Amino acid sequence: MSNIDVFNYDISEKGIFKIIKKFFGEHLAVCDVSSVSCAVWETLEEDIKFIASLDPSQNNVEIVKNLKSKSLVATMCFRIANYLYYSNVLSNKEKLTREFMEIVASQTSIDIHPAAKIGKQFFIDHGANIVIGSTCIIGERCNLFNDVVLGSKNVKTAKPEKRHPTIKDDVTICAGARVLGNITVGNNCFICPHAVVLDDVPDNTQVSVVNQLQLTKRINSLPSQKLIIYGVVPKFKNTLKILGEGFYNPTVLIKLKNDKSLNYQIIYWDKNKILIKIKNTTPFSLSQTQNAKIVVLSNADKVIITQSYGLTKTLTTLTT
Repeated sequence: MSNIDVFNYDISEKGIFKIIKKFFGEHLAVCDVSSVSCAVWETLEEDIKFIASLDPSQNNVEIVKNLKSKSLVATMCFRIANYLYYSNVLSNKEKLTREFMEIVASQTSIDIHPAAKIGKQFFIDHGANIVIGSTCIIGERCNLFNDVVLGSKNVKTAKPEKRHPTIKDDVTICAGARVLGNITVGNNCFICPHAVVLDDVPDNTQVSVVNQLQLTKRINSLPSQKLIIYGVVPKFKNTLKILGEGFYNPTVLIKLKNDKSLNYQIIYWDKNKILIKIKNTTPFSLSQTQNAKIVVLSNADKVIITQSYGLTKTLTTLTT
């Protein structure tokens, strides 16, 4: 199976029939192959029409089918694997569909578990480095961009429980976003580039990286040690969470203009997050937090964050 090229097949019901016959034919009756290919094509046709309605570079159905992008190929293969995963026409279906999608992932860089549930009219734009976990549920008319991860927060458990997000209808998730854990993103939401979403998002909400200005000074650091800040968010009681990459023995400085009374310390860090405990228990005023800065230093990199909503929210809601 591993020597099969998924790009050799047309985007059509006939092409779907050939893929199923080639990959799964010995485990299926001929009548099953036909019924599966017909059902998959009906769903894929809706995906294709949805793509044509959204993408100016492939704005009609024939262009979408003829372009045969890796995103569409991956979606077509997922539709096949997903149908077979939940049907009773294929023996050893979990193993075979998983092996099939591993091949698809190696050829498209789009990794979708066959058990994921994805509604009609689905579009991955500029597909690359996409991960969609096994218990993920995605509604209808959803659009994902490259480098999106719909994953789990707890990678150390093997329990058969829901650990991936539920994405409702009409949601757009932009490039580089991470939506992690058994959370729900509501209808008609827009997740901005590089946002890290770890909690439920209500309907009709835009989620963005909360830093309005982020300046980075880099001195001779290796690419693997590159310091990146995704966002700064309130966490727990009187605690600030900094999310990003490349944290190695970090130093964090919080600077308030004309106010030296702020008392804080790093209580935890790993390569992707830093937790800062604010020891003050009296809330600061908005005027005191105006022009506040967070400076993060790690591996000779320096990131300066200003106008941070996360910092302001934490400092103005301190409690005893």
